[in-house]
Amino acid sequence: MKNGLIPIARKSLHAHAFEHYLRTGRRIDLQPRRAAIERKFNPYHDPDNGQFTFAPGGRRSGTSPRSSQRGSDAPKPGVSANPAKLLLAQYRPNPRARIGGNRGPALNDPMMLERAFPGQRNAPGSSIIALADNALDITGPSRRLTTELADAEVKELIAQIKQVDPDFRYQSLGPSTTLEGQINEIRDLRMHRAAVRYNKLGDMGQLQVEVLRRMQISVDRAYDNAIKLYESGHLRASLSRSEAIGNYIDRSVKAEMKRLFARHGIEHGAGKQVRVAGREYDTSRSVRTYRIPDVRVGKMAYDMTTERKLPSKPQIRGFFGADFGADSAVIVRPTQLGRGSTYAIKRPRK
Repeated sequence: MKNGLIPIARKSLHAHAFEHYLRTGRRIDLQPRRAAIERKFNPYHDPDNGQFTFAPGGRRSGTSPRSSQRGSDAPKPGVSANPAKLLLAQYRPNPRARIGGNRGPALNDPMMLERAFPGQRNAPGSSIIALADNALDITGPSRRLTTELADAEVKELIAQIKQVDPDFRYQSLGPSTTLEGQINEIRDLRMHRAAVRYNKLGDMGQLQVEVLRRMQISVDRAYDNAIKLYESGHLRASLSRSEAIGNYIDRSVKAEMKRLFARHGIEHGAGKQVRVAGREYDTSRSVRTYRIPDVRVGKMAYDMTTERKLPSKPQIRGFFGADFGADSAVIVRPTQLGRGSTYAIKRPRK
């Protein structure tokens, strides 16, 4: 004892931790932790070529300087600047950037096939361009789709359709509650949008994308069914396995595409820009020849197959030599065959 004061013993960290546990029932971790490694990601890049840019303000860089919000464009306090949008599958979004509109990451919603096949525009003739990963998906690899995001996307698609066709009415039994149902609803509306733009405006860009999306789904489903039928002995045994499966896919998908066009009021057949298994003639020579793409939309030929086809194949050369002047031939193969199964072949240069 010093100066009449009784010394007070200092409690150890463990004693403090024990008392805290008795009071709260929670344990305190006394082990020293290493500082977390900080990782940074640059979300600002050009979606056309993937090159990084500097923020803010690079073309489609994913953000916008606050100083650009003037007058009525500036969001009011407590009010979101833009409604929620689906996240783009091939982009990692900047959490500080606004989602949707022209100030945030674009939707995973390619408006033309060039977006689904990166580099196609500048590729040399006869190039083979692989379909971008998740290019035809709704949610991308993360499957980040909530009811709120799906509802916002549905409303946005309906608004886009009504801009072209004010009389459009979407027949629905109510919002879907499952992930599969939400995805199917969005796919259906995107097909409606493509059909309206084609029928009203003559715009084939979105229709070419949606035809590829539907063909890929149909080809994958028909491939699975064909394998089961072949293994159970319900496909012609006189044919080889690959030929029997290929013929089944061919019949099934063509029938589905005809029903799809009929349901959306898209005229198809001889003399039309949309055709299913129609003869495409080449009249540039003394002897008229023809090739039959499985589907054609404008200057885009689609061929579904289980084999890998190269630009040198006579069938592919015939597509490019036909009078309709194909810009590209899209080879649609089952995704079950592996990555890069579907690809586009660019028109050879003369």
